[in-house]
Amino acid sequence: MKLASLKPSNPRLKNGEMIIVSRDTRTAAKPESKIFASILDALEDWDEIKPKLENIYRLLNEGKMRDAFPFNPKDCIAPLAHSPGFYDGSAFLSHVVRARRARGDQMPESAKVTPLMYQGVSDNALPSYAPLELMDTAYGGDFEGEFAVITTSVRKGTKAPECANAIALLTMFNDITYREIVKVEIETKFGFLQSKPNSSFAPIVITPDELGSAWRNGRVELELSVKLNGEVFGRPNGREMHFSFMDLIAHACRTRPLSAGCLVGSGTVSNEDKTRGFACLTEKRFQETIDSGKPSTPWLKVGDRVEMDVMHDGVSLFGKIEQQVVL
Repeated sequence: MKLASLKPSNPRLKNGEMIIVSRDTRTAAKPESKIFASILDALEDWDEIKPKLENIYRLLNEGKMRDAFPFNPKDCIAPLAHSPGFYDGSAFLSHVVRARRARGDQMPESAKVTPLMYQGVSDNALPSYAPLELMDTAYGGDFEGEFAVITTSVRKGTKAPECANAIALLTMFNDITYREIVKVEIETKFGFLQSKPNSSFAPIVITPDELGSAWRNGRVELELSVKLNGEVFGRPNGREMHFSFMDLIAHACRTRPLSAGCLVGSGTVSNEDKTRGFACLTEKRFQETIDSGKPSTPWLKVGDRVEMDVMHDGVSLFGKIEQQVVL
């Protein structure tokens, strides 16, 4: 099943109006019920509402929905513009290894056991076509292509095997980062804040069954295509994710419950094989430092165009992220 959020006609509906999107993403339909106006509303009572949405999805795919209309991603906001929580991990160890090697260091064994994770900005999420604001070129603007899951409610202390049932939806997002501010904030040893502004999300969220065999052991085993100014920057595959999404959810809820609608990110999608390219500028800079002693790829500049997409069975799975860099 595929869902999205239309721009609301009522400004009080800050998470937009939920629609069901056809598998080929050509058409969409609105649910009749007024009880669950948004995706977040539906997640609050997911076990009851999901079958009703699935029935609409089936009729939509069969061409039997009378009120179906053409789907246009530009009519959408982020699927969950205001989530109750956003927990972003770093589950691809090749990303961590490159960062350490670029600094002449080695990855500690503990990194294979305990995920890295920070709590990010969960409100005012950007739509897929929003301008990517540098604010200041000295901030070191960067993109990060990631996968994410959206949870139902999760009890505090839930173990990883049980977290599979908490994965309601999946999506893709651009975790926008100010790398030069990261350097300052890491030195404080108190976590990210100003270096992690609002992320931009693909327009569509999907249930795991849409992936078929590409959803395996809590991982999205598909290529995330990243382009910069029309040129392929990277096509890393999600299969090399060291920690599964169940592991990441369990880490996030170790000492706190998670509300329905929480986002849990994978971290930058990364592969050990450097010929697959990269999903962020900083990892390419790490590799350049390893190969030649210094980075040569610049940070984002005004006018740059960033695109992210995941294809599955000939269809853009989550819809494309397309952003133009501005000040």
